[in-house]
Amino acid sequence: MRLHRRFAAVAAVALLCVLTSCGTSSGPGQASPLATPTAPTTTSPTTAAPTTACADVAALKSSLEALTKVRPAQDGVRALTTAIADVKTNLDKAEDSASPALRPSVQQVKTAFSELQTAASGISADNLREKLPAISAALKEVGTATEALRSTLAENCPGS
Repeated sequence: MRLHRRFAAVAAVALLCVLTSCGTSSGPGQASPLATPTAPTTTSPTTAAPTTACADVAALKSSLEALTKVRPAQDGVRALTTAIADVKTNLDKAEDSASPALRPSVQQVKTAFSELQTAASGISADNLREKLPAISAALKEVGTATEALRSTLAENCPGS
């Protein structure tokens, strides 16, 4: 009789295991049909950023990389001003959508970029030579901020 009870208990446990592993699967924050309700899980802001924020910051990173490759003395004023305009557009979008995890790096870029805009304000072919040292220094700062942004983007937006 004891053997029969043990067999029934083992069979009941096995059946329970099968029932809980089959059927509807539950996603994060959802309870399985046989489980007790739990509080919904939330994603920490440092582990994942919203898709829009990642896309906007990735576009910013791309335009920053293009900007840091511009050599004003060789490429000319037009190449520099076009690259600056592209970064400005993407920086505005990234700033608006940046998640808390991405925001500090975007702010660092904004600060460095602001210095570049100041250095390049009123630039023309006639004054390029005199403005070049300040522009070059500002471009280095933008490059440093871009590296930090690249690292933050890789951590928070896989595949970017």
